[in-house]
Amino acid sequence: MITSGDASTDTASASNPADEDLALSPAARWLGSDAGVRWVKRIALGLVGVTAAVLLGFAIGARTIAIPSNAVDVGFLEDMTSHHEQAVEMAITEIANGSDPVAKGFAMEVIMFQRLETGLFMAYQAERGLHQPTEDPQRNTMGWMGMSTEMRDMPGMATDEQLEALKTARGTDADILFLELMKEHHLGGAHMGDFAAQNAADPKIRALAERIANNQRLEVTEYQSTIDRLRGA
Repeated sequence: MITSGDASTDTASASNPADEDLALSPAARWLGSDAGVRWVKRIALGLVGVTAAVLLGFAIGARTIAIPSNAVDVGFLEDMTSHHEQAVEMAITEIANGSDPVAKGFAMEVIMFQRLETGLFMAYQAERGLHQPTEDPQRNTMGWMGMSTEMRDMPGMATDEQLEALKTARGTDADILFLELMKEHHLGGAHMGDFAAQNAADPKIRALAERIANNQRLEVTEYQSTIDRLRGA
């Protein structure tokens, strides 16, 4: 709920162009206003915090119970958090630059659901006394799958050049590029999820990994159908 204080803050910032986040302006053309975009970002970030806080409360209350954990549990939580962060970044760019309502709807789903999942990752890390490593593109990842590599080279990760191309694309070109990149991103995430679903020690993490893998494969099919439609338009 927006309080009168929040409303006055948004009004004041809208009247002062120097305080505006100029990067929001393209997305505002779709959502209706820069304030609308700010609220989407606040909601997405809030989902992470609320989910993590609620689950952390349960974790604190259950600290006397041993939590099953191995290198796969820890690695999956750390690396999938970074993986999700890039997906959300691409989705926000699609909302700003794309034009197809269906593609934009997929982008909103990525933001909402992957933020929720990130909240789960954070909570499960916290109950193990872990903290998310720095988002360094050269951070070592994937050792838990026996395929150690830098973060930027995790399965399905878009390259810097691809991310830059997405930022400069507009309209249908942006829609198609976003969906193509998200297809590969999801397939990489599903690969990671499949391994964790089979090899993690914690039943909660195995179930979460399986759900993520299955959902992302389903979404890849939906993305391809939309790409085919857009290319035939």
